[in-house]
Parts: sequence; structure tokens; C-alpha cells
Amino acid sequence: MTREEFLAMVKDVHEHPEHLAKYRKKYKNVYPFSDGIFKMLMANEAKPRRTVKFLNAMLGLTGHKAIKTYTLGVPENPGVLNDKTAIFDIYGTTQSGEPVLIEVQQTFNKLFVNRLFYYTSRVVSRTVKKSQDYKLPHIYVLSLLTENQFPKEPDTYLHHAQIVRNRRIFYNKLDIYLVEIEKFFAIDKRTPPGKREATDRAEMLRLFRDVLEEKDIPEEKLKKLLDKDFMKDVSLVGYTDETLLNEVDGMTNIIYEKQGSYLQGGEDKANEIALAMLAEGDSVDKIVRVTKLPKQEVVKLKRQAAKELATA
Repeated sequence: MTREEFLAMVKDVHEHPEHLAKYRKKYKNVYPFSDGIFKMLMANEAKPRRTVKFLNAMLGLTGHKAIKTYTLGVPENPGVLNDKTAIFDIYGTTQSGEPVLIEVQQTFNKLFVNRLFYYTSRVVSRTVKKSQDYKLPHIYVLSLLTENQFPKEPDTYLHHAQIVRNRRIFYNKLDIYLVEIEKFFAIDKRTPPGKREATDRAEMLRLFRDVLEEKDIPEEKLKKLLDKDFMKDVSLVGYTDETLLNEVDGMTNIIYEKQGSYLQGGEDKANEIALAMLAEGDSVDKIVRVTKLPKQEVVKLKRQAAKELATA
């Protein structure tokens, strides 16, 4: 089940819950990047090695830097006074007590980086207790982006952010990795086989692409990258109707919030969204329908994006 198929199912099942049985017959796997499903797959206390392998691949950690154990922590950091509560998708610590934060971003949002830094700051602040010095741990942040967040960078799906001063690393205890999943698939598809990325991260993302496209995955590949039970855990059969309907409700809220933001964000925001949708290959008519921009404006943006891509 691809993202597009999942979103179509969400819209349909939200209005017609009885249609869920039809989708159970049509699809073999769940959509693994839906918030609740992803947590069940990758924060499974019974299968900690799966999370370790996933994190090492996605963060590019090898040798002495590799994570050996990952202990799940409390995902909610309550707000104090007027502070907003931070609810992490997955939060845990490594064998060295280094916090690792995993966030899945479902929609394009110009403030998502702000939210990511706010969440990270809450992790930082709770690592120092009274009467302790400021010897902070190394913190890793992994943000999985299911939509194209950086449409002006069509050939870059991995964004590694660090704090720098005069173009040199100033503080080396914070590593933020932003991974645009659909963009990786697009880049991988248009790259000749012999020149495709050969990292563990790329192999991990290709495994998830096979899950989305419901391809058979050799058991040896599963064991190497995650574990042999992963395909069983991602199978649609293993999820109750209640669980799936809860996911439908959650994703429906996200979709409505996204559509509402198109109408409330003004012309600049609508233009940003239009560019992101163009980068994903959405049609002009669909973009007009969603953003409410005039068709000639969307066509102009499409020409502009094509020109910038050609001269990049």
C-alpha cells in the first residue's frame, strides 16, 4: 500500500467504515509510515534489535559510534506553566545514555523545523538536574518526512544538520537527520542501477519501498536489515479493525489540518504548497483544487520550477 493508496483509503473509510473489508482484500501490507503503525513496528519492546538496526542504518552509525542497545523512554514531556507539551513519536536512549528522538512528519509544514528544535530543546533541558554541571549528552534526531519538504532541492533527500560557527562545527553533540522518503524513491528510480547509493540507509529505504509496493522480500535480506518477523508484523492481517479505524481517524485529522492551512496561510503559503506538490508530480488541476490558486498562477509556478531545475 503506497502513500497515495493509503490516503485514498483513509478518505474513503472515514466516510464508509464498512469499506475497510474491501481494502483488506485488496492490500497485503499496512502503510508503515502512518504514525500509530510506525510506532508499533519500530518501538516494539519485544524486538529491540529491529530498532537498533533501523537507527544505525538511518543515522549512518558504524563501528564504535554504532548504537548497541536502545531503551525506550517516556514519549511525552509535559509542559510547565505556559510551555507546550512535547509528545515524541519515539524517544529512547542508547547504551551510553545518548537520547535519540524519532519524528515522522506527515505533511508539508514551513514550521516543522521550529517544532523539531523545540522538541529537541525539551530533551536537552531535561538532561540536566539541579546541582549538576552542563555536561550534555550527544543527542540524535531522526525526522522521517513522508512529503517533499525541500522542493527546491530535487536531488537531495538526506539533510544532515549540525550547529556550525564560521562554517566549522561549533557544537558536536547534536546531529539532526532529515530524510525525505518519497524523494529518495524518486531519485533512486531515475538513477542508473550501477550508480545508485549503496549505503545501509539506502538499502533500508529500498526495503520499505518493497513493503509499500507489496513485493516479496527474501528472508536473508530481512534478517540482515531488520528481522525475519518484519513482514509478518507489517501484514494487514495482523491489525484489528479498531486499530486501523483509529489510524484512519488520526490521518483524517492531519489531512483536514493540511487542507485548512492552504486556505488560511495566504498566497505565499499557497505558493509554497503548490511548489511542494509540483515537486511530488501532482497535476495542475489537483493543485488548483487544493490550494485555490488561479490556474494560470499554478502554470506559472510550474514553468518557474522547471526552469530552476534545468539551470541547477
